[in-house]
Amino acid sequence: MLETRKSGKWSNMKQADIKYTNQRIEILEFLKEFDGHPTVDDVYEGVRQKLTRISKATVYNNLKFLAEKGLIKEVNVKGVSRFEANLVPHHHTICLECGEITDYQSEELSDYAMKIAEQIDDFRIESADTNFYGICKKCMEME
Repeated sequence: MLETRKSGKWSNMKQADIKYTNQRIEILEFLKEFDGHPTVDDVYEGVRQKLTRISKATVYNNLKFLAEKGLIKEVNVKGVSRFEANLVPHHHTICLECGEITDYQSEELSDYAMKIAEQIDDFRIESADTNFYGICKKCMEME
């Protein structure tokens, strides 16, 4: 979804009429390259490698802003916000023990969720996400 920095364009920021800042670009780059669903602290530590003077509050505020604008997604696990740049419709499996989040792709599930959502009157559904909560394989092996 994000264009690379080499192209000199960030089309989705431009489309959303969002001001380009070094902080936002670095946060988006970090999320795009991160394998998983980082917390605010993870993003802060990663972005701070390039922007040494950035504050955790700036990272937090920009993450919330970018999520509000639809450029990233926020997933809440046990009261902790996690973020991702993957905007392709998908679902999650979330471990109740360790909090691990894994993306789960299922076009059939997405289509089914939207079909059910269409039955809801007086509300325009724009997307549907499903989270499956349980115990991951790694935690099951520790039991």
